[in-house]
Amino acid sequence: MKKIEINGKEVTVREPKVRDMRAVAHHASEEDKEVHLIANLTGMTVDEIDDLSVQDYKKLQKELHDFLA
Repeated sequence: MKKIEINGKEVTVREPKVRDMRAVAHHASEEDKEVHLIANLTGMTVDEIDDLSVQDYKKLQKELHDFLA
């Protein structure tokens, strides 16, 4: 698990499991898959993620990509 600051709040990003990958597999676009996967891993809603600044979203993206590398 990693803790990062998003919008002045600490958000925990947990390591993805196979079930998380399967849960988002039905989404058509890679962007939708990624947003839903980040939502699963952080406990944030998709709407909360959609409302993030690009800078904050990139922090979450980096954590996700680090786990998947």
